[in-house]
Amino acid sequence: MWRASVPTQRRGATLLMLGFATTFGASVRADEPHLSISGYDPVAYFTDGRPIQGKSEYEYLWHKLRWRFASGEHRELFSKDPNRYAPQYDGYCAMGVTNNAAAHKDSVDPNAWAIVDGKLYLVHNTFWLEEWRKHASEYIKRADLEWQAVEDLPAPTIVGPPCAASPPTTLVALRDGGHWLVVAGQVARDETGKIVGTGDMRAQIEQVGKNVDACLKAGGATVNDIVFTVNHVTAPAEFDKNADLAQRYFGPPSPKSLTVPAAQLPGPDYLLEVEAFAAVK
Repeated sequence: MWRASVPTQRRGATLLMLGFATTFGASVRADEPHLSISGYDPVAYFTDGRPIQGKSEYEYLWHKLRWRFASGEHRELFSKDPNRYAPQYDGYCAMGVTNNAAAHKDSVDPNAWAIVDGKLYLVHNTFWLEEWRKHASEYIKRADLEWQAVEDLPAPTIVGPPCAASPPTTLVALRDGGHWLVVAGQVARDETGKIVGTGDMRAQIEQVGKNVDACLKAGGATVNDIVFTVNHVTAPAEFDKNADLAQRYFGPPSPKSLTVPAAQLPGPDYLLEVEAFAAVK
């Protein structure tokens, strides 16, 4: 039996992924324990049925990670039985851990969560949560096996400016060597935060492409390194008409790439949002 949270506003809550700089802090020193799940209280998912931001005065160190809680009572519950309340895979993306040779640790959106058979799972964002839900039992079995090889991999590194901090772009180490640059969903917003190309798919593809390119460069990659993309678009047919421009910025079509119809994006004037996964050394 399981329950999950899938906010109506798809990425409006990629938001906290999100308010955040997700997952495990990017600003702490490498030798310091990372802040898990962006400082959200793992106990609250069970007791309150929703994500609640923890407080710095209620911290607990476990599995070389800092966990925060909304109250001393929640910290006490966790300290007595961490395995009961801690998210699986130390709070890293449950979908990422299933990725076979490319299995990895990645950041999560505290709003993209599910409790399955009494265990808490968190996923990179709400889109991937929906994908994970379709085959949750199978993914859990795979991830439980993969975690043995993934557990000791380094935590994801958050790529900073010019890449937007929220949602964050991350550099992740893969189980079988190498790295992926996971470019978080990019929309048609310029460096000042202004929407570009309202009502114009081609103009938005170009602006999104420029943003993806900036993130690729910041992470040491180019368009030629893109393995696949996930394109969330409000008008798939219109997007397909501009395949030439999309290929220039997002690389040749890949069997792994997805074009997903989206009724709603982070704002009413956005026509597309693109996630890109690039292989880097």
